[in-house]
Amino acid sequence: MINETQKSVVEQSAFITLVTLNTDGTAHPIVAGKAEVQGDKLIFGIYKMETTQKNLAANTRSWVVAATMDGGPKGFRFAGNAAVEGGSLIFTVTDVAALI
Repeated sequence: MINETQKSVVEQSAFITLVTLNTDGTAHPIVAGKAEVQGDKLIFGIYKMETTQKNLAANTRSWVVAATMDGGPKGFRFAGNAAVEGGSLIFTVTDVAALI
């Protein structure tokens, strides 16, 4: 699902935004730092992320936004589901939309 251009944007992004849903349905965006791309998954290390982990326990639906200016502006919004496994947050991509 993640092509080479999208993978490159994720790897070059200085900041990646991860959005989960609070139990009242409002968005909870955080800056999640760097992600490792493995097939159709984005792997994040967990540093605190207490509210994010609580949100994912109730609803795995989530989004990731990555953008870069390297080689010209490029950005993508990834939709999918996330889960905490061990010391990582595993985001599985189900849809991708270009932002720029």
